[in-house]
Amino acid sequence: IFFWFSFFIPINLLASDFPDIFGCFCEGGIITGRLESKDKVITIDSKRIRVSEEGDFIFAFGRKFKETIIISVNGKSKKYEIKDKTYKKEIIRGLPSRKVEPNKEDIKKIQSDQKKIKSTKTVGETKKLFGKTFLIPVDGRISGVYGSQRILNSKPRSTHKGIDIAAPKGTKIYAPSNGRVILTDEDMFFTGKTVIIDHGMGLISIFAHLNDIYIKPGQLVEKGMEVGEVGMSGRATGPHLHWGVYLENISVDPMA
Repeated sequence: IFFWFSFFIPINLLASDFPDIFGCFCEGGIITGRLESKDKVITIDSKRIRVSEEGDFIFAFGRKFKETIIISVNGKSKKYEIKDKTYKKEIIRGLPSRKVEPNKEDIKKIQSDQKKIKSTKTVGETKKLFGKTFLIPVDGRISGVYGSQRILNSKPRSTHKGIDIAAPKGTKIYAPSNGRVILTDEDMFFTGKTVIIDHGMGLISIFAHLNDIYIKPGQLVEKGMEVGEVGMSGRATGPHLHWGVYLENISVDPMA
């Protein structure tokens, strides 16, 4: 399995007028930095980027992205190449048929779950709560990778929007960075026991298939704090943690 290991390496842009930018200029990657003054204007891919009161900004590249991007700060610009990735297929068998082809009642439940999750994919905490690095939230084996095409019980389904970490049931799950709990749910159709943490500025972590949840909505968590246990609730064939990361509606490779 191949990952882009460019965790928050500073990339100097043009001159002192430009901020240092940290992250991965790659598909599924994310970049962040801080402007010296919140009054400066930064555009990425021709879009003006929201800047926090402290001057922080953040931008995510989707699973598929064009070859180059232009960053401008107060009219000074530079072009960057976006590294592409090759995505694999993941074949998963042995799922209950209803978890692949839901009935009408299941679809109502799925729509309700999706509405709850969608409500979290906005800018809640406007401040940057996350730090420069994230922890892998579980000690285990990477069993599913970001961006792969999933074949479930021989049925092609949507691409994987996170990573799966296989570990024994009951293995502790830790907060990968600081944040605030914005959702817990005991029984979502696909993701089972589910937790969502807001890391600030629209960046969230989703944890799925838990066996137990230790935290409550509204609670502040610190990097390394226990948030729950690995399980196999929802659509799962074995105990594992699904960890998804989103910047608003854009899914990000957690390994980036």
